[in-house]
Amino acid sequence: MKLGLLFATIAICAPSTAQTSYPPGNPPISSQPGSKPLAAPPASRAIAPPPSNPSDLGAILQRIEQETGGLNADVGKLRVEKWKVDSSTKHQASENIGSIQRNVTAALPALIAAVHTAPQSLAANFKLYRNLNALYDVVASVSESAGAFGKREEYDLMAPHASALDEYRRNYGEYLQQMTVSADDRIAAAEREKAAALAAQQQAPPKKIVVDDDAPAPPPKKKKTTKKSATTSSTTGASAPK
Repeated sequence: MKLGLLFATIAICAPSTAQTSYPPGNPPISSQPGSKPLAAPPASRAIAPPPSNPSDLGAILQRIEQETGGLNADVGKLRVEKWKVDSSTKHQASENIGSIQRNVTAALPALIAAVHTAPQSLAANFKLYRNLNALYDVVASVSESAGAFGKREEYDLMAPHASALDEYRRNYGEYLQQMTVSADDRIAAAEREKAAALAAQQQAPPKKIVVDDDAPAPPPKKKKTTKKSATTSSTTGASAPK
């Protein structure tokens, strides 16, 4: 009887001890005063699907441009001054929002243009990839803060952007990995070609100059003799007629 009561007590208490689940990428903010559990991401707002082929750079860039355009519009709708949190956290959130707006209107378009100009440049692609990761980190932080301290509508605005940027940066990372593998293959092929050319040059026999000692010597050249012109007059013994 006591054992049955014990099992019944455990069954009743179990739901109350279950941990609260949070949306992916949004851990609980327990250290901040006035925080509340984050709501699940809204299901009504559709996120543009990622490109089916991660190697399609043009599609990746187009998705990023479309996403950040909507992000810039939505982040301006947040009312941080009305959040139920201390002034320091509000100030940090406002700074993050300003950073997002500056990034998507100035820095990011310039980096995307550089990749469009030189799509095979590892340097240009890596700069854009690094910026995209930094942008995602800030957007995820603002989304988390909106869910903890702001209205549900504000979280509904930001959560899809964080999810989309996370997806696009992963796709871009796969593309960069393919780029580096191809670049390594080209470098290795060039090194092999260079080594083969050097080996062939070293193995080639040296040029030989053959001297034939049995060949007859060329006849000596005859000196040209000059004939003295007969310019003398008559014999000195003969005299002119008187």
